[in-house]
Amino acid sequence: MVFWVDDIANQIDQAFPDKEKELIIRDEKTASGRVHVGSVRGVIIHGVVTEALNNLGRKATFKYEINDVDPMDGLPVYLNEEGYTPYMGMPLRHIPAPDENGLPQNDPTPTDNFARTYGNEFVEVIQKLGFTPENNTEIVWASDFYDSGAYDQWMEKVCQHPDQIRQIYLDVSGSEKPADWFPLQIVCEQCGKVGPTTVVGFEDGQAEYRCEPNKVSWAEGCGHHGKVSPYGGRGKLPWKVEWSVKWAGVPVDIEGSGKDHNAAGGSHDVSSAIARDVLGIEPPFNIPYEFFLFGGAKMSASKGLGATAKEVSSLLPPELLRFLMVRTRPNQPIDFSIEGDTIPRLYDNHDECARIYFAGQRNEPVDNPDLGRAFFYAQLDPHNIQEAYLPRFSRIAFIVQIPHLNLYEEVEKMKGAPLNDLDKKEADERAEFARFWLENFAGDNAKFIIQEAMPDLAHDLNDDQKAFLTAIADFLEANPDLSGEELHGQIHELRKASPLKPRDAFGAIYAVLLDKSSGPQAGWFLEALERSFVIDRFRGAVNLAPREKVPVTDLETPHLIIRSDVRERFPTLKMGFSILRNVNIVPSPASIDALRAELWDGLDFEDLKSNSPRLEAWRDLFRGFNIKPSKYKPSPVALMTRLANGKSLPNINNAVDIYNALVVKHQLSMGVFNLDKITLPLDLKFAAGGELFRGLGSEKDVPLQAGELCYFDSAGLVLARDFNYYDSDLAKCDESAINLLLNVDGNEFSTLEEVDAALAELESLLQKHCGGELGERVLTEIKPD
Repeated sequence: MVFWVDDIANQIDQAFPDKEKELIIRDEKTASGRVHVGSVRGVIIHGVVTEALNNLGRKATFKYEINDVDPMDGLPVYLNEEGYTPYMGMPLRHIPAPDENGLPQNDPTPTDNFARTYGNEFVEVIQKLGFTPENNTEIVWASDFYDSGAYDQWMEKVCQHPDQIRQIYLDVSGSEKPADWFPLQIVCEQCGKVGPTTVVGFEDGQAEYRCEPNKVSWAEGCGHHGKVSPYGGRGKLPWKVEWSVKWAGVPVDIEGSGKDHNAAGGSHDVSSAIARDVLGIEPPFNIPYEFFLFGGAKMSASKGLGATAKEVSSLLPPELLRFLMVRTRPNQPIDFSIEGDTIPRLYDNHDECARIYFAGQRNEPVDNPDLGRAFFYAQLDPHNIQEAYLPRFSRIAFIVQIPHLNLYEEVEKMKGAPLNDLDKKEADERAEFARFWLENFAGDNAKFIIQEAMPDLAHDLNDDQKAFLTAIADFLEANPDLSGEELHGQIHELRKASPLKPRDAFGAIYAVLLDKSSGPQAGWFLEALERSFVIDRFRGAVNLAPREKVPVTDLETPHLIIRSDVRERFPTLKMGFSILRNVNIVPSPASIDALRAELWDGLDFEDLKSNSPRLEAWRDLFRGFNIKPSKYKPSPVALMTRLANGKSLPNINNAVDIYNALVVKHQLSMGVFNLDKITLPLDLKFAAGGELFRGLGSEKDVPLQAGELCYFDSAGLVLARDFNYYDSDLAKCDESAINLLLNVDGNEFSTLEEVDAALAELESLLQKHCGGELGERVLTEIKPD
């Protein structure tokens, strides 16, 4: 399978076999405020296709246009409303730039105005990503084309065919324009606004217009009535007409656009019809692309939603941001959150593609050589790529948190050979970013601080945990020179020889060193610390007297009661619930495979099955209430195992398929239930024994065993057996369901914030594919007070 960049470049090459002049590739963004990071996707798609065409020997130039002539029709939330209200409806280039308080400052000039402020900010991002004049990228401004007369001849054609354009709108999009609608607006000579103006006549190259006080809700016209030539920058075309004129006037050979423009009957279809039928040109080669979502929602610059391109470009190395956009085909959406373990996984995916690329350069056999092209196009200078050792990011994040470790020495151990200058440069860059990531975005499970004094959690160790720490201390004294891998294996043997479950055994290590219940891989962690410190800390913890425990009570929330004995035994669980009403549940859509591929991009199922801390924590949970996870697999483990064994997930319906896909992505437990079959609140408790449960697909009830951890509803319905092993057939989410109860559960290797984010993603995808309105929402941790 040819990598998508090369595939598109080959298609373009074949589409223009006889064109000797350079191919012009175009994209644009309106400078209506801080540009959101979603716009970077269009930049990178067009930019790497330009690079690919030049690699094929075709002369190609990427012209990125900053639109500075559109009217201000919405005020960004970070600007002063009172200060900017008088400018609403004016072209963006004629509006003053904001000061640090969001107020208009100096009078606008051609190079210092509202549009230039935000446009130049985005230009810096474009250039930071490697798209510069040296790499065949030009930054152009819409006003230059209007002012220079580049559009005049095409604007004249538009003005000569208003009836035909109105008919195109009706035929293509179903939009019926009034008989007096004219495809042109004029910048008012009196108040300078374009938004409220209406052209009421056109004759001999002169447009008669009115600046109407009440034409639009967001701008007030001055009432002026005048006549003026629309050429040379005085006229402004409506978007769909303007787009076709830009294709003709630049002229443009290749231009992609987002999903919203490419909907049937949307702006691309309308502009294409105008281009062919009115202007007499063929529309450019199209590259449709899906949205880039940051944290699960499409972003808006004017509303101030989502992260800005400048912010995200400062959070990620430019090669990694390019890789994030390039690795996914344009027709697949990208839903990205920088929090949690997303960044380590992105680095791992990047490094695997790098390995494939360099193996290909050495003519070594690789499983999927085209993945190496994702790494190639992620580089700022793809013609000068040098191979460096790429240390795993999660290990770098571990190293930088232990002050006495020498970065180069630790990376050299990982490489198994001396580091060269390129290796050291890569290690330094990753260490710098790892510190930034840990400080700002990493989940609690990735962060730790070696406690200088004995932590409070050490007082809660039981006798078996103290014996386990004593055994480790004795072993460390007798074997001072073991490697981290050898030490890790021996600690596992000591754990097996004890009565402790893995969670409780390793939790003792983290409790006395980190004051946490979880932490990094134990062997590597202990090897990195001063041995005498570890031995003294373990022996000191063993000699601590236990402290008196505070009685644990039931925890009650609007949707859930958590019994005190559950809270005491499983204090690291987190829960999120929300209600989604008026949904439309239908059989599995044809698009589910593409959605799964998008959600699972970069996941290694076999590796996760064996090494995911979250999956192991679910197994430990089951062992904690005497259920063998090898026989009765927790739902996240069962789904991951199925995929690791080369099987696909069954198709059930649009809702179930979505939450199963998200279970795999996050390795969190999720459920979607028919709310109308449930009596709230739910009750998380241990079964007394004998309660009847009817599992999915079954027609008979079976009794529960005493001690099974289950979700019950207030009427006694067993909603889910063994926490997340088996859902009830009586409350299943099928095509009869109208109102849903959504649930996400997290364990010790997830934070409440990560559970919240996963629930938000579940809500967003269900609303997108099933409709509905969100209702009440509850998040809680069950740790004792």
